[in-house]
Amino acid sequence: MNMPSTSTAAKSAPSKRHAVAGPQPARASRRAGKRMLIQFALVSIAAALLISCMTFVLDPFQFYRKATWYSPVFTGEQRYQNPGLARNYPYDTIILGTSMTENFLPSEVGEALGGQALKLSMRGSTADEQFKIASLALETGKVKRVLWGLDYFALKNPDEGTDANFPDYLYDDIWWNDYKYWFNYSAYENFARGIAKSLLGGTPQNIEYLYNWNDEASYGSDQVMNAYDRARNTEHYFGVNEEPLEEVQHHFNTYVLSLVEAYPEVEFIVYSPPYSILRQKLWQDSNPARYSNQLEMKTWMFQQFNRYRNTQVYDFQAEADWTYDFSLFKDLSHHSQDINSRITWAISEGDVRYKVTPDNVEAFTERLSRQVDTVLITGKEARNVEVLIDGNGEPISFTSRMMPDETELMVPVKEAVEALGISAAYDAGIVTLSGRGPAVELKVDSTQAWESRSKEDRKNGVAKSEVTLRHAPYVAGGKTMVPLLQTAELLGYNVVIEKPDYYTLRYVLDRPAS
Repeated sequence: MNMPSTSTAAKSAPSKRHAVAGPQPARASRRAGKRMLIQFALVSIAAALLISCMTFVLDPFQFYRKATWYSPVFTGEQRYQNPGLARNYPYDTIILGTSMTENFLPSEVGEALGGQALKLSMRGSTADEQFKIASLALETGKVKRVLWGLDYFALKNPDEGTDANFPDYLYDDIWWNDYKYWFNYSAYENFARGIAKSLLGGTPQNIEYLYNWNDEASYGSDQVMNAYDRARNTEHYFGVNEEPLEEVQHHFNTYVLSLVEAYPEVEFIVYSPPYSILRQKLWQDSNPARYSNQLEMKTWMFQQFNRYRNTQVYDFQAEADWTYDFSLFKDLSHHSQDINSRITWAISEGDVRYKVTPDNVEAFTERLSRQVDTVLITGKEARNVEVLIDGNGEPISFTSRMMPDETELMVPVKEAVEALGISAAYDAGIVTLSGRGPAVELKVDSTQAWESRSKEDRKNGVAKSEVTLRHAPYVAGGKTMVPLLQTAELLGYNVVIEKPDYYTLRYVLDRPAS
């Protein structure tokens, strides 16, 4: 047998030693890794504790306490700001609602209604969201009165994903889920922005004007008409999935009426916010189901409220002096602080023009419906333009109307024939309209017309009299539009133009004697 040489054995020895020592660096590396993980965890825990303590001490949303050792810095993020206000600020009256309520001045509301008011508005809020902040405030035991601007759209189903973004953890009594507030970077972002604004000499924030946008908005006919034109192109599909009225009523019972029942010692003052008349008209045109539902809901809601002694209901939606005055609106829906003030004092005085009772509840809906049915855009204004036959009954409805000036109203010829109770004949662009005696021939796109005074004249071949129209008939949208008032006059009607108020033109057409 051959034995290994000395040199070979010598070479083998170091290799064995290396094999034994090999695992030691790996174990050392693992121990170092564990130390790093532990150190990282400790640093993370320390950082988390530091941030949590800093949030608790600074309390950017005043969630734990009202700011005392620094000037309060408020945020416009209402869903985050309101819980702290409701918990920690003094008040006995709360203001609830959407952006329609943002321009209320709490001091004015407190003065008018008696007490100290706190505004807890949430723009674009659903009834569910309003219920949550109302419940939080009511549970404090401080609330004696609720002023609630209740929009119909707040009672509809919320947009998909809305609920997922609501900070419910700020509205409950579970302390351990407050971590979402502790680590909410936006709280510090808003806080830092407010501090910087103060340091740079900006206007100090105060709770009186919190959420108030009155001085930032531009109001007027241009703003309203531009919004109307945009909305006509974007809202035509809104009625495709209109929820049943029963769902809206369920939301009302769940999120509004339940609070009225649960807090009988609290006074609930609920009002229907006024919108521009064109907002209502657009709903009627683009989403008639929704328009009809909201009219029905107003009456139904009052009937539910009226079962309880701790409620008052007001309706400002048919106040033409407000809803037709576009200088008070920044778009179709949002009104100025001036209207909020008018609402405040009307409620404080129990103004019978707006307070809803069992005797007048239907009248509010009827008046608004009549306004929407007869409203007509004239330039950059809106007017009620009514046509009455013999001064009786409801205004005549036309599918299309155009008012070139206050002395004339253009309407479809077939609808004019039906309204006036006359007959019509068409021949090569000539429209012959015949009444009980007189007849008139109109030519499209011409102010030239011809008049016959009686059937006998036509039978005997008496020459027709040429007449110059104030406005020529024309074709628009497949309809022949004719001047209703002058045509009626030529056919023997007595036409009277009345102006019962600044925003109403009433044309009374009295039939000729038999």
